[in-house]
Amino acid sequence: MRQRRPDVDRTTRSTVPPAPRARRGACVIVLGGRAAVGQVFKLTRTMVLGRAADADIPIDDDGLSRRHCELRVLPDGDIQVVDLGSTNGTFRNGERIKECVLADGDRLQLGPATLLQLSYQDELDEAWQRNVYESATRDALTQAYNRKYFVDAFEREFAYARRHDAPLSLVLFEVDHLRQLTDACGDRAGDFVMRRLAQTVTGTIRLEDTFARYSHEEFALLLRDTAPAGAVALAERLRRIVEATQFVFEGHPLTVTISVGIATFISGSHATPEELVGAADRYLYHAKQRGRNRVESAATVEE
Repeated sequence: MRQRRPDVDRTTRSTVPPAPRARRGACVIVLGGRAAVGQVFKLTRTMVLGRAADADIPIDDDGLSRRHCELRVLPDGDIQVVDLGSTNGTFRNGERIKECVLADGDRLQLGPATLLQLSYQDELDEAWQRNVYESATRDALTQAYNRKYFVDAFEREFAYARRHDAPLSLVLFEVDHLRQLTDACGDRAGDFVMRRLAQTVTGTIRLEDTFARYSHEEFALLLRDTAPAGAVALAERLRRIVEATQFVFEGHPLTVTISVGIATFISGSHATPEELVGAADRYLYHAKQRGRNRVESAATVEE
């Protein structure tokens, strides 16, 4: 009698273990606090986090020390956090620490409010995360920052300027007669002008300046540590550059100029960001009333 063969699992199974995935790059992602939520900081070297302007990851939060903690990239790729004697402490997953090695997904709280998360990401993960952040903070048409991002950044910069008694200038400007241009040439021509203008401004300002589309026709520019004279000089240079720039839409040259209003916070001259915006907006109104294609500020307008 023929013996029955034992049942055989005919499902094909590989006996070769999967190749280990290469260690992905380490990043910290901002989850909450005064920093821009969603922002990603890639950790390629030892980096200091703190309130100091020269910190590798500066976070303008009164609850942080100037040099609050340090993130160290260890030889094996792990990330070690070291508290630098901060006043309000560094916490990993709710527990106060002096130093420790972080695991993927660990949450890092600095002081009472700032919350970060460690994440190991490959290039696709990182690109996706940055795209999400850019989509949430950029104006789709011009790629300048959007109003929400600008308002949040303005509050941080204003608090810093007031705390350190440093000047902070706000520049508001808009395209002259944009509605007449779109009525005559169409909305696509207006969109072209806004995009071209934003590109021109971005190529003129400093990296530390914050440039945003503030409303449908209006842009805002925040100038850190810039006194009135410096703000006026930059605005005049920008006005001249725009006036000299060729705007050619579908073969048709367009005449484009801007009107500009400037206000500066100096030694408590404005109590709130809203007051500074109100002052800049009044000077912008004067620029339009006085013929457009001009810059107005406290130096040129008697109130």
